[in-house]
Amino acid sequence: MQSVFVKTTFSVFLVVLASLMLSQTARADVTEVHASVDKNPAMVDEGIVLEVTANDSVDNNKFDPSPLLKDFVVGRTSVSTQTQIVNFDMTRTTKWTTHLIPREAGRFQIPAFEIDGVRSQPINLMVLPASSATRGQARDIFIDTKADLSQVYLQQQIHYTVKLYLARDLQRGSLSAPKLQGADIRQIGKDKEYSEIENGQRYRVIERRFAIIPQTSGKFTIEGPLFDGEVVERNSQSFGFFNQTKTITRVGPSIEVEVLPIPAAYPYHWLPSEYVELHEEWQGSSQEYRVGEPITRTVTLTALGVVEEQLPAVESQYPDSVKTYPDQANSATVEKDDTLVAQRTETVAIIPSKAGELLLPEIRIPWFNIVTRQTEFATLPAKTIQIEPAAPGSTNAIPQQPAVDQAPAPDQQAEPMDIHPPVSFQTHDGWWSISSTVLLVLWLLTLLLWWWQSRKQPKRPVAKVKNEAEDQAWQNLMLALKNRDSQQTVQALTRWLNLHFGIKGSLAQCRQRITDAGLNTAIEQLLASRYAPTGADWDANGLKASLITLRKEQKRRKQRPGEGLVSLNIA
Repeated sequence: MQSVFVKTTFSVFLVVLASLMLSQTARADVTEVHASVDKNPAMVDEGIVLEVTANDSVDNNKFDPSPLLKDFVVGRTSVSTQTQIVNFDMTRTTKWTTHLIPREAGRFQIPAFEIDGVRSQPINLMVLPASSATRGQARDIFIDTKADLSQVYLQQQIHYTVKLYLARDLQRGSLSAPKLQGADIRQIGKDKEYSEIENGQRYRVIERRFAIIPQTSGKFTIEGPLFDGEVVERNSQSFGFFNQTKTITRVGPSIEVEVLPIPAAYPYHWLPSEYVELHEEWQGSSQEYRVGEPITRTVTLTALGVVEEQLPAVESQYPDSVKTYPDQANSATVEKDDTLVAQRTETVAIIPSKAGELLLPEIRIPWFNIVTRQTEFATLPAKTIQIEPAAPGSTNAIPQQPAVDQAPAPDQQAEPMDIHPPVSFQTHDGWWSISSTVLLVLWLLTLLLWWWQSRKQPKRPVAKVKNEAEDQAWQNLMLALKNRDSQQTVQALTRWLNLHFGIKGSLAQCRQRITDAGLNTAIEQLLASRYAPTGADWDANGLKASLITLRKEQKRRKQRPGEGLVSLNIA
């Protein structure tokens, strides 16, 4: 009986508890919303933790941090829900935690947040500037940034240095790159780590360098990098190996820069640099150059402070007395002495067709000197090469006229006839002539049979093969546009334009053949988006429409009476 009583009592307890929970759920409602920050005042370059708490379990999307974007950089937001039961009284809370970084020093107000009709109290926040005295006295972690130039030309390199100062043990951390709208930002070299004393405090310093190449003119702000990490928190509650950690956020100070446009009416390809050089190499330059023998010439263009996409093609002119076979140009960007170095290498095989002096014209590459702010030219002087006749006995030698047979001298005429009877030579020559004739006839018959069979087989026109390759490149381009992938779109567009125009060149060379200003503008937006944080600022649909129009117009011009029908596969 006692066990039955216990079971009955326990069942009643569960029913009562469930009823209480259901009743609490039925009448649960938000009655209080509270907002707080972890520090006030705060420094301009350090993170602030904002917590907004509602005394109920509500939808996670009820909190909207967008009003904070005006004065703060808003980081990630995490949501947690907690339920407690004390003396049969159940309480539930929902907490939103957001990291904020002030954009500048001053007095700000964190606005009230409304959750299910209940509003929190606004918070008056004081943000202090991160002065050197403050850093030395009260701060143990901060970031310093520096740019070598505050005014640059379009596509001119900016040397940007970031230093992270640490006076506490770091458990983990990550440092982002700086941000500049419409710029190519690359890290230069590896991180450096050393010690430094600032205002009597010893710091562990992590230094990182970047190259920033702006792609748009105007006045901009280089946003400092963001550091997110955890440091060891040593206090009275820590013991043994179990040290508590604290999450910290720091941001580097912003730097204002002015990007000057290309000088008005600049007539050349824009290449801003402090040093540009042309260099050439000749394969086998110590040997003689002869008619019909290939000569390999390699021309290398080197420029400091730019990337390979900025380098122009090396235009070389050759006389009609030679045949040229250029190879595919190679380009690359490397790092040297904290500076980007871009190189473009072009190799061409030159085959002279006649002997004499071969004059190769001068090669000039214009570039803008960012130091003197003047246009200069990288030059390869004109070169004269002496071409010798083809070597005797070579396949390239000019055939010599056979010498007229002369009668042998009287003292040499009888002796050979006695030693070598002429009958043996005549018999051998006759046999060789007959066998050669038979082989020649058989070869001709084989060639005739092959020609007859080839007439019966359907031929695959070269134009059809080109159309298939162009169609495949077009499908790849449409897929890249559909996915809004700027990098794949640039590659696919360059490939299709090469097939469309029947050339081999870069995207810049292909654009010289495009007369549609709207299409060129769309391509410029595409190229600019490659350097933006996201690819959302270029019009993929507009570029697609312009390309479809170009393709239709080109197909319409190619279609002529008697040339067959042009494929209608457009998209």
